[in-house]
Amino acid sequence: MVRPTRPIYSYKIFKGGFIMHFQLLNLIVWPDSSQLKPQVIKFKPGMVNVITGASRTGKSAIIPIIDYCLGSSDCFIPIDTIRDYASWYGVVFQTDTEEILFARKVPIGTHVSNEFYILRGKSVEIPKQITASNQNLDGVKDILNTLASVPYFNLTGEESKEGYHSRLGFRDLMAFIFQTQDIVANQNILFYKTHSHVHRERLRNWMPYILGAENIETLMARQRIKILQKKLMQLEKEREQARSVSTKWVSNIKGHLLLASEYGLVKRNVIEDATPDELLLIGERIVDSIPDFTQTETFHISDSNSQLLNLEKEEEILSTDIGVTKNRLRDLERLTSGYKNYGNTIRKRAERLHISSWLEEISSGSYDCPICGSNKHPKAESELKKVSTAYKKYEEQAKSVAEIPSTFLREEERLKSDLETLLEKKKNLNNRIELLLARNKEAQKEFHKNKSLFLFMGQFRSSFELYREILNNDLNEVEIENLREEYEGLTKLLNPMVVQNRTDSAVLNIAQGMFTYLKLLDVDDNYRRIPPKFSIKDLNISVLSNNDNWHYISEVGSASNWVAFHISLMCALQEFFLKLKGSSVPNFVIFDQPSQVYFPKTKSRNNRSLDNKNYEDEDIEAVKKIFSTLASSVSSSDFGWQAIVLDHADSSIYGGIDNIYEVDVWRDGNKLIPPHWYNS
Repeated sequence: MVRPTRPIYSYKIFKGGFIMHFQLLNLIVWPDSSQLKPQVIKFKPGMVNVITGASRTGKSAIIPIIDYCLGSSDCFIPIDTIRDYASWYGVVFQTDTEEILFARKVPIGTHVSNEFYILRGKSVEIPKQITASNQNLDGVKDILNTLASVPYFNLTGEESKEGYHSRLGFRDLMAFIFQTQDIVANQNILFYKTHSHVHRERLRNWMPYILGAENIETLMARQRIKILQKKLMQLEKEREQARSVSTKWVSNIKGHLLLASEYGLVKRNVIEDATPDELLLIGERIVDSIPDFTQTETFHISDSNSQLLNLEKEEEILSTDIGVTKNRLRDLERLTSGYKNYGNTIRKRAERLHISSWLEEISSGSYDCPICGSNKHPKAESELKKVSTAYKKYEEQAKSVAEIPSTFLREEERLKSDLETLLEKKKNLNNRIELLLARNKEAQKEFHKNKSLFLFMGQFRSSFELYREILNNDLNEVEIENLREEYEGLTKLLNPMVVQNRTDSAVLNIAQGMFTYLKLLDVDDNYRRIPPKFSIKDLNISVLSNNDNWHYISEVGSASNWVAFHISLMCALQEFFLKLKGSSVPNFVIFDQPSQVYFPKTKSRNNRSLDNKNYEDEDIEAVKKIFSTLASSVSSSDFGWQAIVLDHADSSIYGGIDNIYEVDVWRDGNKLIPPHWYNS
């Protein structure tokens, strides 16, 4: 096994734009006892990292621990030993500028923890123990979304935060980095958690963006298009309404001006032969010089108007006096009622107790003292007499309070009399006004005419100014034209055919990359001759059969073929992401027991089990191809991505392959959770 020396930051030589450098350096398990040291497992970036070991040593807990520390809402870390003797789990990742520790407290029962501990720096020193959290789940997701530079836009441009088109998150990208034991050789599912309908639909919808067929500009354009559509709809609706109003106004302008002539605002003979432009000028003159009086050619009726004005003022004064009197009368009634209620309460209290008579009775007899029980006080009678006299005065006052003062009744009668007088005066005054109006028809006519004149002028001015604005102001048309031009430019950017062509090109590129690695893996010869098809619509792979029909890999026999398609797809995807101008997908993939499909049986020298080193030649070669293919992909991408393999296979199989780093060997008592943690 060769461990080449090379720069850790080799990813910087890629000619593309931003590529998310996010590779695993350490996995940590802190014990629940402060007397023990944490278990630290070290990985190397840009290599094929291998943890080899026997069953029940904790290999299959690696992916759930990493997923849990990266903000999963669920926890699939195996129960009992791996949870019971741990207090925190953690991972250290290397980015392009720093190292970051993501640690999370162990779940309690079936509930995941919201307690995280984050540590960032050029080089992170792993703490011996964690005593308190400094971050929560939402904060961790924000950090990861920022690191991945996922766009802060959804796919539809709508403001909804929910659904299959809502904002892409770092958590959605876990589909590309975890190949669990139940997925790595699965004929129906290619990506992590896509057995869930929600995860599957979100990944399908976002796949064009993830593959580079869309970018941040297209998402912004889609967002902007939604805004433009709403704005254009609003402006065009306003324009249609304005045109409808203007047409109606033009058809009725003569009617408006004829009515204006009846008010003396314009001469009738000027209107009849006027052109539309002349009518517009006439209307402008009327609006720009609203008269303070009419030009009605009738006799003046100022005397009648003066009388009416005086009578109206007198009526206003009377109405005010009536209101004041009514308020005073209501206040007096409330005061009388309150006084009466208070007096009744005091009187009932005095009648109920009769304290003075009781004191006189006990002072005249030979009763015991009500306080101390003695009957030998020399001044008992005189002292009780004083108290009895005081209470008697109080009882007399209570009786007086119970009676309403006569002044209240006198004031009430006076106010009622005043109110009747005022109401009678107002009635007489109203009769005088009605009589004056009835006698003076011209005054009544002028009154209503003035009122209708100013109502007419208000309506006329409002409608005329709207019409004048429509004719003289074309800003809305200019704005609509500008918005339409912007809209058309953005729709070209979002041309479905362009996006589809880019998507097809990306998918073809990935399929060709798969084909390159299928030739290196243990698959049927049929699949080495024709490249497969990768469908982002179905999230599936198709192969060409002998009768020239395309079939999903679920219809292909042999699990060895299925694992080969998974391995080749992950290699092709990672290489493709590294070539994009920008990618948010983390550049590491973890494979859990890809050799499971072979279940190699050995015939050891001592007839021992699988964990001895002598596999059947055919199975050995097939498993070796998995490791060599991964190593080839990592090296051909200039060590731009990191592969992690958790497997039973050991260095007797991958030992001679370059670019493979053996992280640890979990056999002979060596495990993820050290035995002395629980044996002690």
